[in-house]
Amino acid sequence: MTGRGPRRFLVSTLALSLVTSTLGMVATAGAARAAPFNESPPPVQIGYTDSANPGQAYDAGAEDLPLGSWPDEDGIRHTSRVYATFDLSAFEGRKVYAGSLFIQEDSAADCTKRAIEVWRTRPIGATPSWRRSPAPLVRADEIHTADFCPGATINFDVGAVLLDALQQRQRRISFEIRVPEQYENDPSYARRLSAYYSVQLSVRYNSVPTVDSSRLYNGGFPCSTLKPYPRIGAFADVLQARGSDADGQDEHNVRTTVAIWPVGRPEARAEFTGEHGSSGRANGVNLPEGVLVDGTSYVWQARAGDGADLSGWSKKCYFTYDRSSPAEPPTVSSSNYPPDEDGQQTPPGEPGIFTFSGNGDRDVAGFQYGWTEFSVPGCESGGDVGQLVCQPVFSRPGTVRANAPGGSATVTLNPPGSSVQRLFVRSLDAAGNASPTAVYQVSVPSSAPGVTRLGAEPELGQEVVLKASPARGVQVDRYEYVLDRDEPRTVPAEEDGTAHISFRATSPECHHIRVRSHSANGFVSAWASWSCYFEDE
Repeated sequence: MTGRGPRRFLVSTLALSLVTSTLGMVATAGAARAAPFNESPPPVQIGYTDSANPGQAYDAGAEDLPLGSWPDEDGIRHTSRVYATFDLSAFEGRKVYAGSLFIQEDSAADCTKRAIEVWRTRPIGATPSWRRSPAPLVRADEIHTADFCPGATINFDVGAVLLDALQQRQRRISFEIRVPEQYENDPSYARRLSAYYSVQLSVRYNSVPTVDSSRLYNGGFPCSTLKPYPRIGAFADVLQARGSDADGQDEHNVRTTVAIWPVGRPEARAEFTGEHGSSGRANGVNLPEGVLVDGTSYVWQARAGDGADLSGWSKKCYFTYDRSSPAEPPTVSSSNYPPDEDGQQTPPGEPGIFTFSGNGDRDVAGFQYGWTEFSVPGCESGGDVGQLVCQPVFSRPGTVRANAPGGSATVTLNPPGSSVQRLFVRSLDAAGNASPTAVYQVSVPSSAPGVTRLGAEPELGQEVVLKASPARGVQVDRYEYVLDRDEPRTVPAEEDGTAHISFRATSPECHHIRVRSHSANGFVSAWASWSCYFEDE
């Protein structure tokens, strides 16, 4: 505020404790507060000059700071001005809204008169002398009212000069506090400023949030800008962006706003906001039901906010929303595993060769298969910045791509056991939507190896030897076995297909072992089990 009108903020001594308490809180991290924030930068120097001693500089100490003209005990007139310099380096890269300079009067020569000006000077590093005082650059604010005298706490609006200093990338700002020139030689305008409260600068600021364009996610997948756009089904309504805020008070108050619209229809742009995100983490927005329309391609972008400022918009991401599943189940056939009809069995010791067909449906991109019913494909919030992570459709176990849209794929599988086994197969589109399930049933002869003990009953501390023998018709290359909870081990088969497995009985409960055979053609048998136990004594 410039000019000579009344001050907008002049506090009496009755309210002084509140003001000084507020000043003390400026630089203290407390409970989370909404942006923007107040902070007191550290002073570089505070002191005063004296015209009676023009070569001497006086740093602030335990004595009050003199301001204006005053006589000493010997009748010698002194004129003093107060200088204060503050370090602004903490506000580089931040958005500054305002600044206030605070002083408190302890005494006044005449309480009917008050005239104080605050000028910005060139930055100084030490308290100057009267003779070498810096030239004032621009008057920041002034006061000409005499309310609440003595003991008033006064603030001066220095926001304009503060912003100018920061725009000029100055790391310091210096102020001269003085009685205006026309009154400076009049002792009735003299006063003393509190040494305890000294001169304080309060800066109102905010760190503008940022959004990381390399960390955008939709439906559990990274942002894509390439055609053809990725097709996303489940979780397509989950849009996430990594927003950051350098202010610790805003660490868990990052707001993420996403804008989304159909490709080619920017007039249909809509914005949605998610609250209470964490700085440096992927913060999400769940689109309301009905926003996404099946078969439509969308473009979206995000920005972060903290309640006071917003980041710029991120780059644009694209995807096609796809919730339509292939209508018909795939056709399943096998060149060597006949279906379980009329008592036909699969050949012993051979893996099955199965072919799946999408029957020309161009929505079919591949297939999912397994010897058990399917579970729902899962996504986890397990990314390195907390983002939802979904595996690409055909990177999941038990999936295979078709050789062309609506085409076929062939896989080689080992049945998990003997007797009747059921292979479940369904078609998948590019978004992971699944068709009805086809079931291919086969009858599998027993393939588990025989496991027999050689020698006497096991004894604690003694070696146990087992013999593994192949099932009928199975040509064995090696055996795999797991003793108790140990890691799997292998042992080669001898010419007759058998192998010996030995271990020392070290457990009072004896041991449990599982064994299965491997064949050179890729066939893996079912597991066989063998256990022992010791009598109580």
